[in-house]
Amino acid sequence: MNSETDIALQDWALPGEPFRLLAVALDAADWAERLPAEARARAERFTDPKARARAGASEWFKACWLPRELGLERVEWKTGAHGKPRPARAAAGWGFNLSHAGDYVVAALAKATSIGVDLESLARKTDMAALGERVFSESERALAQAGGREAFFALWSQKEALLKALGCGWANGNIVRNTRLEIAACQVEPSTRVRVWSRRVLDGAYSLAVAIF
Repeated sequence: MNSETDIALQDWALPGEPFRLLAVALDAADWAERLPAEARARAERFTDPKARARAGASEWFKACWLPRELGLERVEWKTGAHGKPRPARAAAGWGFNLSHAGDYVVAALAKATSIGVDLESLARKTDMAALGERVFSESERALAQAGGREAFFALWSQKEALLKALGCGWANGNIVRNTRLEIAACQVEPSTRVRVWSRRVLDGAYSLAVAIF
C-alpha cells in the first residue's frame, strides 16, 4: 500500500486560513510499517500501545508527509534555543508544528513564518484553578473562571500554540504572565503580536488553536 496516499487524513483548515492543518486518528495505520528505520526506532521506544501509536503518527508526519508536501526527499531539522525542532536547509523557509490529544495527532504547516498548534481534549482531567493560577495572566484567569471548562481549554490551547509559535515554550515567564488572550475565533494577541486562530473540533470534544508569528 502507498504510505503517502491511503491514510485517512482530516483537513481541519478553514477557507482563507494561511496554513495547512491536517489531522490523523491514531488507529489510521500500522505506523511501524509506514516509517523509515530511524523514525520507527524512535516510535518503538514507547511501550504503551497508545503512546507508541501517537509517536508513530507524529513520526509519519515528519518523515513521510512533510517531505512529500515540500517536494523533498527528506527534511532536515535543527533545534531552537528552547528545544523546538525547526525544518532546516532546503526546508528552512517553512514553519511546521505538531500536537496530539486523545486519539488524534494534528500537523500545521505554513510558509515563511513560525507556527504553533495545540490540541486539547475537553475530557482531560486537570485542576483548572491551580493550573490557571500558574499559566494564565490575570485577564485570562478571569475569562476562564467566568466561562468554565470550555473557556479554560480554549485559552489553554491558544496559549500553548502561541508559545510554540514564538519558540520559547513556558520558559519565558514574562510572556506567560502578560499575554491577553480572548475567547475568539481569530485574534492578534496584543503583547506579542502573534496571530491566533481558535475553535472546537470533533463535535466539540477538543479545543484547537493555531498561532503564527
